[in-house]
Amino acid sequence: MSNSFDLFSSIDSGNARILFLDTETTGSDPATAEVCEVAFLLAEYSGFSFTGEKQVFETLVKPSVPIPPEASAVNQISNRMVSNSPAAEEFTEQIKNLTEQADYISAHNLPYDYTILKRQYPALFNRFDKSTYIDTLRLSRQIWQEIPSHALQALRYRFELDQNIQGEAHRALFDTELVQSLLHFSLKQSSCSNLQNNWKSLVDFIVSPLEVKIFSFGKYRGNLVEDTVAGDPDYIRWLLRQKWLSEEHPDLYHTILSKTGAKK
Repeated sequence: MSNSFDLFSSIDSGNARILFLDTETTGSDPATAEVCEVAFLLAEYSGFSFTGEKQVFETLVKPSVPIPPEASAVNQISNRMVSNSPAAEEFTEQIKNLTEQADYISAHNLPYDYTILKRQYPALFNRFDKSTYIDTLRLSRQIWQEIPSHALQALRYRFELDQNIQGEAHRALFDTELVQSLLHFSLKQSSCSNLQNNWKSLVDFIVSPLEVKIFSFGKYRGNLVEDTVAGDPDYIRWLLRQKWLSEEHPDLYHTILSKTGAKK
């Protein structure tokens, strides 16, 4: 572990510190799930180049509720394993030290992990907003739109991202290091070549609209968006009038605008 960060560096000077993170949890609902393992990796960059300077923190966590067997089947963490582990509030200071130094946060499906961490550590994670999010799940969808799966482990095997990573999949530190490896690999792709080593430009690229091919809700669930636009224009006009469409399904909203030629 290295603690040799230049405390006077900043994003404006071309440097950035990214806090990679992963949580293993008691369930799939971020509104109620608790952490049973966390890992944080604070890494320093000059432009898009990793300087090698990093700080790492990981720990098993004893949640306030038992870990369901269904969750253990995924993350391989049992109630016996965490029986002598600290509760979430017992290592707040260690996390605070990392979050206060971070310019950006990064995870695969970041909104899931962030929702849980913000609920369990509001004083630490409230400072981050969407302008600081580097979600490698969405980034991978931007770069490789045609591949069948953007799950972290599928990308791991597709691109051999784990060559220098020790440990087990679905454990917090392994997946955190895998996210960093995925980001490094992504930045080498032609899709990122015009971002000029600028992290803000990367964030803008990540959140830019994605084309949605299939409806995931409503009476046309499972149908092609393109076919629905052509076959039921009345439904599409009604859908565009719904305020929740742009708020809850922004990618679909932009896809429909693009296919219909409608204005915002």
